[in-house]
Amino acid sequence: MVNSNLPQMAMIYTNAPSELAEFLPEGLNTHCYSSAKKLKKALRSNTPDKLFFHINDAQSESDSIEIVHYVRTSLASHSSTLVICVSDAVSTTPSEIMNKADVDDVIRLNKEDATFVQRKIARIIKRIIISKKHLMEKDAQVNMLTSVNRFSHQRQNIQALIASYAEALLQFCGGHSGLVVTPAKVTCVPTSQPSISPSELEAVDDDTKRYIINLALQCKAPVVNLSPELAPMRALIDILPNPVASYLVFPLIVYNNNLTSIICFISEEALDSVSTTQLNVMRDASLQLKIILERRFAESRMATHYQRLKETLAELKVTQDHLIHAEKMASVGHMAAGIAHEINNPLAFVISNFDPLDHYVETLISMVDLHEQLIQSINEIEQPVSQKLTQSIQSFKQTSDIDFVTEDIKALVHDSKEGLLRVRDIISDLGSYSRKESLENQLLNLSEVTKETVRMLKYELSDDVEVQLAIDSDIRITSHKGFIQQIIANLVKNAIQAHATSEKQTQHRVIKVSVEEKSEFVLINVSDNAGGIAEKSRKHVFDPFFTTKDVGEGTGMGLSVCFNLAKKMQGTLALAPVDESSELDTTFTLKLPKQVGGE
Repeated sequence: MVNSNLPQMAMIYTNAPSELAEFLPEGLNTHCYSSAKKLKKALRSNTPDKLFFHINDAQSESDSIEIVHYVRTSLASHSSTLVICVSDAVSTTPSEIMNKADVDDVIRLNKEDATFVQRKIARIIKRIIISKKHLMEKDAQVNMLTSVNRFSHQRQNIQALIASYAEALLQFCGGHSGLVVTPAKVTCVPTSQPSISPSELEAVDDDTKRYIINLALQCKAPVVNLSPELAPMRALIDILPNPVASYLVFPLIVYNNNLTSIICFISEEALDSVSTTQLNVMRDASLQLKIILERRFAESRMATHYQRLKETLAELKVTQDHLIHAEKMASVGHMAAGIAHEINNPLAFVISNFDPLDHYVETLISMVDLHEQLIQSINEIEQPVSQKLTQSIQSFKQTSDIDFVTEDIKALVHDSKEGLLRVRDIISDLGSYSRKESLENQLLNLSEVTKETVRMLKYELSDDVEVQLAIDSDIRITSHKGFIQQIIANLVKNAIQAHATSEKQTQHRVIKVSVEEKSEFVLINVSDNAGGIAEKSRKHVFDPFFTTKDVGEGTGMGLSVCFNLAKKMQGTLALAPVDESSELDTTFTLKLPKQVGGE
């Protein structure tokens, strides 16, 4: 539906315009050149769609063939239609000229057939006009489909894309003015031709705008209204630059909702060019736009959901770290009573040692004073005083049992030191276990880490439970110390609690902790003989919130947290199958690689 009102200017090379005029059709605008140089200069700035040459002598023939060669070769223009008109006075035949020059047609100018020649030239011009019209329609179609394709690019703003597409659609349908209509407002389509301005559109009354919005948004497919009802929007029609014979409504549909509609106003002249093919192209473009827009909106929602999931995952990781630390703190809470009792014992005997130690110190100070007096009397050479002091020293030494004081004070200091060192170790182990460590891996002595963790838990043991250690010495791995400690502590605590609640009758209650070194990994086994785990519960032991304890006595998160910690260290935590031949009922195995990669 491209406008067919095309300029019909024809460039002509002739040295006898009056001779050629009687053969040209009426209404044809011409621009004649008699100089080959001037024509070449004009062709360099503007290559025409049609060019006529008039040959009436040898010179004009030579010049015309030279200009044809210049157009085809130097300007590389193969789309221009070149026609040579040969006068009767020239002996060269049309076929000879066709052999010399790459022209589209050669016409013999015979005065007796002047009318025939006019019609032939008119047909040539009409063919050129139609060809150019089809070419413009193809260009407009390509431009419109290219605008459709731009909607696939996520980086471009959707409103800018709609405006660009509206301009291309207006060109394709031959419209002179256009509107972009959304539920909220009506805006002008930007065009290179004179159209309504934003200020003129702003002055249109609200009733007319509401009518246009309702008209545009109720469409679900492209439609050309050939008999439009223009009265309700007369306020708009009156300010358009050209009369309106019809209008096209092109909706942009997303999930059955009219996102935006484009209205193109078409004149009577442009409406004559309406073709079924062009309508089908617009329907195909509408369907393609629907698919692209729905995909774009889906990708946008997906990106939004992905960002939310990413943020949620980050929150879950923070929550998991807090949960891991909370589980560790819960373990510390359970151990607090035993640790307090264990700390109280060495502190009690350290404090009780200070009373005799204070008495011993006073005794030694008195003894030192007597010796000072003795030394002074010796220096003064007073024999009676010296003898008296010597007797006093001997008497004080026997009375205060100074030999016992000397020996016992050493023992008191040694015992007090041992007690304080024991308190220090207890606090150090507890602090090391409860510390919230970073997720960085480090080189560890697994044997020492295991012993340290088990030593910290011995305060929870009852007297009839024995912890047996079978640990290879000096096993070194690169892993996360805090995670390993938490897993071992949780497994040993579970074994202790299993013994406390077990109904199994056994004289020797055992918890066995073993560490084995393999070629590429290590195994940490925690076993007990507390009666085992019921078959129906074995497959759920690592499930979050699963617990066999009474309500209020467990969260059910201990083994679940340990299972995830093992995965974080690229290892596994598993409940070993029941071995009927073994004295041990339950065994949990932690398998860890010797070298854990960074997360």
